[in-house]
Amino acid sequence: MLLNYFKIILRNLRRNGLYAVINIVGLSFGIAALVWGVQTYRYSFSFDNFHKQRNEIYRVLINAEGSEMPKGICPSSLAVFAKQEFSSVQQAVRWDSRGLDVKAEQSEPFATTAHFTDPAFFELFNFEFIAGNADLKNQSTVVLTEAAAKKYFGNQNPIGKTLLFYSAEAYKKYLTVTGVLKNPRYNSTIHFELITHFDNLLDPKGEVMKPDDWSAFADAVFLKIQKPADAAALEKSFVKYTPLQQQLRKDIKVSGFKLISMAAHAQQTNRLDNNGLYERPEDSAAYGTLVLAILILLSACLNFANTTVAQSNRKLKEIGVRKVAGSSYRQIVLQQLLECSVIVLIAIGLSILLNYFWLPAFNSMFSFVKVTANYLSDPTLLVILGVILVTVTLLAGGYPAFYISRFNANSIFKGSVKFGGSNLFSRILLGFQIVVSFITVVAGFAFSRNTEFQKSYDFGYERDQIVGFFVSTPGDYAALRNEMNSIQGIESMAGTRQHLGFWHRSAAVEAKGEKKDCNYMEVGKNYINTVKLRLAAGRNFNEQSDADVANAMLINQKLAFQFGWNEQQALGKQIKMDTLQFAVVGVLKDFTTGNLFNPIEPFAFSLGKDDNYAQLIIRTKPGETVKVHDQAKAAWTKLFPLKPFRGYYQSETAAESLQTTSSIAKIFFWFALISVLMSATGMF
Repeated sequence: MLLNYFKIILRNLRRNGLYAVINIVGLSFGIAALVWGVQTYRYSFSFDNFHKQRNEIYRVLINAEGSEMPKGICPSSLAVFAKQEFSSVQQAVRWDSRGLDVKAEQSEPFATTAHFTDPAFFELFNFEFIAGNADLKNQSTVVLTEAAAKKYFGNQNPIGKTLLFYSAEAYKKYLTVTGVLKNPRYNSTIHFELITHFDNLLDPKGEVMKPDDWSAFADAVFLKIQKPADAAALEKSFVKYTPLQQQLRKDIKVSGFKLISMAAHAQQTNRLDNNGLYERPEDSAAYGTLVLAILILLSACLNFANTTVAQSNRKLKEIGVRKVAGSSYRQIVLQQLLECSVIVLIAIGLSILLNYFWLPAFNSMFSFVKVTANYLSDPTLLVILGVILVTVTLLAGGYPAFYISRFNANSIFKGSVKFGGSNLFSRILLGFQIVVSFITVVAGFAFSRNTEFQKSYDFGYERDQIVGFFVSTPGDYAALRNEMNSIQGIESMAGTRQHLGFWHRSAAVEAKGEKKDCNYMEVGKNYINTVKLRLAAGRNFNEQSDADVANAMLINQKLAFQFGWNEQQALGKQIKMDTLQFAVVGVLKDFTTGNLFNPIEPFAFSLGKDDNYAQLIIRTKPGETVKVHDQAKAAWTKLFPLKPFRGYYQSETAAESLQTTSSIAKIFFWFALISVLMSATGMF
């Protein structure tokens, strides 16, 4: 019986080749899109799921005075004291990072980010070793990832070899490689290249952080707690540490603590200030991708159903003959559905081939995204494909199969039955297709316009002619600045401790008895003019006098608004930060520091001293930016042969957001094109 069914199906597919090809290709795109959408959704909500103890591991967050959002940073001393004083805390782990220079034997130094933690780190988190082991109790050891091992040692076995940390400093130290880890998974909030003992984290003077130093913050503090009820109790008990911390840090005063399990942690990373760990994609990325994929598959299904209905009138006589020959209603329905299911099965096979190329291309469009479809080793994905097979078969073939199979042979041969063509049902299906196409076309047009908008967006300061350089010491800053004086094409220079888009710190500022959390920067006298921030009211810092140091402050419109002032009202107002009192001498127009995905943030600026500068900022003349950057790199190599070059272009601050939006626009363009083509074939 089944063999006979398949003979009929193959004959019909050969006879209606155009119908079969159109639907197989259309469905393959739709199914590939849905698999992409489902896997992107699963990826987005799978962060940190590979840690076996994720329900027992808690990250300690802080609430700070003047801040509306919880912060991911935490006093590192809390980990030490919590483990000692609370029996419910089984393990405590600090996690911090530091940018430093690292050098392998007989190689150039690398500017990298190293991570520092406690020996229990690998007891809590499941990162896989491929060679050696982690002996973090030994302070003289370091663990690498595969990528780091390749970076520092090439194809050599790194186990037993040494890395020189702080290679350009007087307090440089050698660490022995004891283990190599697999590169952290993309769906991990914890990423690293080098991991070593926490006591290898040295301050600029080369001194080890004291365990009871409540002024020091770690990027994260993790506790192992078995009972959720104990976590709630610890939140209240930890309040006793706030006076110790507030006494030492006037800029960030901790007012309370919050514990969140690793099982729920990834969902909160996008809503944390000073997170310090990697964030999972926004919910909009997960849901938006899934909705787009569903629309594309729906369009393919509607096209399949529409063309199947259009073909049904040709099958009426065949059905009449089969009924005269004794075929039952159930057998005819089964044959119709099997024919549809064969088309869907072929489309599924083609969709697997499409995703073999599409998913890697999608991953290459975005940083730290890796969506995969391992069909044979993923039972959930196989179930999804099974559901797609049944659903699409019923959606596309159900109506014609169940409806036309009801007609009796006598009515068919008399010609009184007409089906297919431009009937009302076909028009409704085609109407839905056109609606879906319209949605995807409008969305694609919107994202394309958004890309163009970002390219011409006014960030509130002029970025395109700015290059910057990180320096380690005041001596390095002075030497580099002197060398830059001989380079043609420079319009202005300024020293600064922090810089827009690359580094600022959070601070609580107080006025009118109210505390507000803002971003704070110590800048040089010529900094505002060099980056060309614009005044809305008042004046700039006085470049001819040191009187403004520690006395004058510039704020942006956002911070003024938070205190309830307009630009003119803000002038002369007193703002307290830490133990210092500032007078607002000018209000800057609002500006965007990084990408356009984040809202405008409040900022405050004060004048810093020359010996605190950590960066040199240069504005070049038009058309000279690349040339100046390259000449500065050559000068750096001459001045600091043992230090890796730390220069950058200011335009890098928005590069990721522009790439993301451009990639989204490309995706919508191609899917809109596919949707329009399917609608066109449906009309045909």
